[in-house]
Parts: sequence; C-alpha cells; structure tokens
Amino acid sequence: MSSFNESVGLGYLKTNALEFVNYNKRQMSRIYPKGGRVDSSNYMPQIFWNAGCQMVSLNFQTPDLAMQLNQGKFEYNGACGYLLKPDFMRRSDRMFDPFSETPVDGVIAATCSVEEFRTRMVMNNGLNPAYNEEPFVFRKVILPDLAVLRIAVYDDNNKLIGQRILPLDGLQAGYRHISLRNEGNKPLSLPTVFCNIVLKTYVPDGFGAIVDALSDPKKFLSIAEKRADQMRALGIETSDIADVPNDSSKNDKKGKVSQVKTSLTPQTSGEPGQPSTASQTTTTEPRRDTGGLVPQTSIEDLKQMKTYLKLVKKQQKDLNALKKKHTKDHSVMQKSHCSQVDKIVAQHDKDKLLHEKLLEKAIKKRGENNCLELKKETEIKVQTLTSDHKAKVKEMVAQHTKEWSDMLNSHGAEEQELKDQHVLQQCETLRKLMLAVQEQQSGHLKLIHERQSKEMRANQAKSSMENGKAISQDKSIKNKAERERRVRELNSSNTKKFLEERKRLAMKQSKEMEQLQKNQREQLDSLEKANEQHLKAHEQSKCQGQGHAADGEAGGPDGPAAGHSGVKYPPTD
Repeated sequence: MSSFNESVGLGYLKTNALEFVNYNKRQMSRIYPKGGRVDSSNYMPQIFWNAGCQMVSLNFQTPDLAMQLNQGKFEYNGACGYLLKPDFMRRSDRMFDPFSETPVDGVIAATCSVEEFRTRMVMNNGLNPAYNEEPFVFRKVILPDLAVLRIAVYDDNNKLIGQRILPLDGLQAGYRHISLRNEGNKPLSLPTVFCNIVLKTYVPDGFGAIVDALSDPKKFLSIAEKRADQMRALGIETSDIADVPNDSSKNDKKGKVSQVKTSLTPQTSGEPGQPSTASQTTTTEPRRDTGGLVPQTSIEDLKQMKTYLKLVKKQQKDLNALKKKHTKDHSVMQKSHCSQVDKIVAQHDKDKLLHEKLLEKAIKKRGENNCLELKKETEIKVQTLTSDHKAKVKEMVAQHTKEWSDMLNSHGAEEQELKDQHVLQQCETLRKLMLAVQEQQSGHLKLIHERQSKEMRANQAKSSMENGKAISQDKSIKNKAERERRVRELNSSNTKKFLEERKRLAMKQSKEMEQLQKNQREQLDSLEKANEQHLKAHEQSKCQGQGHAADGEAGGPDGPAAGHSGVKYPPTD
C-alpha cells in the first residue's frame, strides 16, 4: 500500500490523472491530510474517490462537510466501510479521466432534477416551510455510481438544521420524504424534506426527436398513415407511393448542427446520433483530393525542362565545334601529305627529265650509233631513279597512313570522351532536376497542409464563437450557474472534438506526406535505372563504334594517300 498526503495526491491528479487511476487499479493507496491542517479540518474526499483511491483518511474529530460526505457515502453499505469501485475503474482495459465532462463508454449518463442549491428564505413558517422555486437540474451526471447529492437546511442565522447525503445511484424517482441527519450523520426525529425527484437518462440536445421516435414509434407511424390517408383523399393511389428511408430526423438534426446543442454531443460509439456528429466534424476539415495535391513528374517531363534542354543544346554545340576542329585538322593533314607527295613526284620527274635531256643532247651531238652505251647507262640510271622513287613513295605512304590513323584515333578518343562526359552530365542533371522537383513537391504539399490546418483552426474558432454566442442568447437557461456549466461543457466538448479533428487531419497529412515520399523514392529509383540503362546502351554503342573503326583501319592502310590529288605513280615496268 502506498500513502500520500493530500498535496501529493492532488499533484498526481493535476499532472498524471489517467496514470494515477491506472495505478489504483493494481495498488492500494491511502490519502491522509497534509501537515498544515493544524485545525484538524478535512479535505474533500470526493476527488480522490473519483481517482480510485481506496483509503481516504479524515480527521474524525471535525464533523465538517467532508466528514459528512464520508459518513453519508458509507452509510448505505451497512456502515461496513467498504464499497466496490465501479467496473470501469477496476478493469485494466478501460481508461478513465476523473476530470472528463463527456460520458464514458458503457456508462449511461443520468439527469437529475431537484431544488436549487440555495433557495429563498421562507419567513414566519419554520414549522412547515415550502420552497416554491424552479427545480435545479443536473443536466449531465457523467458517473452516477460515483455521484452523491447533499441536501442541507439552514435557519436564518446560517445554522445547520439538518443534512442528508444521498448516493445518486440509490435515488428513487417521485415524491419522497427524506429524513435529515445532524452534523455527525446521526438521524433526527422530526426534520424531513418532502421533494419531487425526477430521474432520466441524459439525452444531448438535438437528439430528442430520435429518442422520442424510439420511445413511441406508434406515434410516428400514425402520422405517416394519416398523411397516406390525406394523399388517398387527393386521388393518389397507395401503389404510387414508393417506400423511402425516413430522413426527417437526420435532416432536422443536420439543421441544428450549427447550434451549440449539437456540439455538446458526447462522442461515444453506442449513441444513435453519432453519424450526424461525424458529419458535423467533417465539415470543418478542408476536403481535397489527395491524389491531385502534387502532380507526378516523369523522366520525359524532366527532359522537357529548360535546364536540360539548355544542357543538351550546349553539348551539341561543343560536339559540333570539336567535329569542326577535327575536320580542319583532317584538311590540314591532307594538304600537308599532298604537298609532300607532289614535291617528291616533281623531284622524280625533274631528275628523270634531266637524264633524258642529257641523252638527247649526246645523241644530237655524237650520233645515235655512238651513244648506245650512254643510252644503256641512262636507262639504268632512270630505272634506279624510278625504284628509289617507288621506295620513297611507299615509305611516305606508310608514314602518312600512320599519321592519319593516329590522328583519327586521337580524334575518335576525344569525341568519345566528350560524349561520355555529356552522358554523365545528362544523367547527373536529370537526377538534380528530379531532386529539385521533389523538394518543390514536398514544399508545395507542406504549404497545402499548413493552409488546411489554418482553415481548420479558423473554422473551429468560428464554430466555438458561434456556439458560445448561442449559449449566451439561449433564453431557456434561467440562471448564471447553469449557463456557466453549459459553457464549461461546451469548451470541454469542443476541445475534445477539435483535438480529434486536428489529430485526424494530422494523420491524413502524415499519410499524404508518406505516400509522396514513397512515390518520390520510386521515381528516383526509376530514374537511376533509366540512367544505368542509358549508360549501358552508350557503352555498347561505344564498343560497336570502336569495332567498326578497327575494321576500317585494317582494311585500308593506304586510304589517306589514295585520296591525295596530284599523286602520280611511275610505271612499274
């Protein structure tokens, strides 16, 4: 068993009320007066009974209100000092807040109508006074098993004549004689209060039509039959009347949604009016199509963006510039090769022509018969010159072919390297664009969620103000205490309802954000796969291009020289 003084117990009730109730389900707790009560006064035990505390210790030497309440509560069990707690305060699967002002699931709230807390003083009739006042109505008693009713009578000097503590679950409806007790809860012989007690089940305002229909269905059926008779009198056959569901009570209830009375509806699972309450709750939430909050972005959409198109245009420009440079290099090398070949051919023709002219001069001067030996020598020199020329040409062609091949390989490598860089840049740009778009989508969804929350809070504030105004203008509320209780119930009901609405909206928004993040991850994975496929296809095309280049190089070693203009090959014979 655990012992707490009243201050510690009140502290637990203030900060951890639900946990304190659950603690008392498995542990005995005793509450004793704090040390500051030097006058032996008592604290009010009801608040600790509501929390499930088993032992509430009081100063028995002081017969004050708290002591009277304690003695009156335990009087109805043979004064044995033991009362069984209600079922929901003993079960581990039930939650109970001792400060809740809304009905507990499984517990039917009650309504009790008795006289006012304090009536007017009756003058000159001390023997048989009559208190002709408006009855005080306890509109909503959340837990009748824990509630008690105290009736006290005072004289004109504010001296207690008699009092009585009555557990609410033991009251009987109707006119009752209630004998009074003194301060020590001892029976008095003569003082008796004769009163009329009315006990009802609590029905929230706005649900009276449903309760009346359930309690007296014949009345509503008779109204329908009466209308059918009137239709027959007007010439309408019964067969022409279709059976439709009766929505009059729902429509009537929906018409009262904006009023404060419906807002006081307890949100329990067993009440017939809960669908209307749910419909009222959803009116304050912004209705949006979650699928169309953020548009989906595909890879094709990314490729149509300005940044990507600008990159592709720049890459194409760079590639064209490189090809233009390579074409210029080709032209320069071809001109150089042609110049070298033309030069060596011209030298060969010049040397050959020189030998032929020398031979012609010798023949003219000495005669052809005398120059036979010189002619043979000249032919040998020309053949030697031609063979040397062929060797030089062949060597030069081989050198030109090697230079041309090296240049093509170098240019091909440069172009391929540039294309590789372009492909990587495209993949990286697509990834950056996807991340930027996803960041924009997340920011856009957050703005939508903030706007939804703002609209909900504004609607809730407006609803609360309208409900409070309706209470202040309700002429059926006779006194200030009842009005304050209505306002307190309204605030409690609105707080719970608004928190549930915000919780549902937060869960909905969280699911939307999770779904967006899931879609974004899938889009990013799809983009990564597309980039990998693009790189793989680029590598395959690269390998095929290298194979074709190698075949072309092996099949035409003297290809560059064959295209030189002005090349003259000497006769081979």
